[in-house]
Amino acid sequence: MHPSTPSRLGRWLLPLAVLTAIFISTSWPTPPDLPGQSDKLVHGTAYALLAVSVGWAARLRAYRRMVMWLVVLSAIGAIDEWHQQFIPGRRMDRRDWFADAAGAAVGLTLVTALARRREFVA
Repeated sequence: MHPSTPSRLGRWLLPLAVLTAIFISTSWPTPPDLPGQSDKLVHGTAYALLAVSVGWAARLRAYRRMVMWLVVLSAIGAIDEWHQQFIPGRRMDRRDWFADAAGAAVGLTLVTALARRREFVA
């Protein structure tokens, strides 16, 4: 292993940090109101970042594994939405969950496609 290559465990620190940030931010009571549906963009972006970090940590190259991770990240999004109903000023919203899942799908597809392209070119 090259000295600059993160260890197997070390690669998972970034996804853990992103996930922690998501759960902390969704646990704040009474979040600021965002205009229109722009909160869906925030949800999608957060889960796309989580998905890219997971894809990198898992070294995704196969689309079957990507689908498995999409199920996992979608479940995490559902759990996050469910937990928000217990936070004052927050509520569970299935449209937010759809945005989470869509962001995860975009992030996982991007990181998988780039990894496959890199292998093809190399």
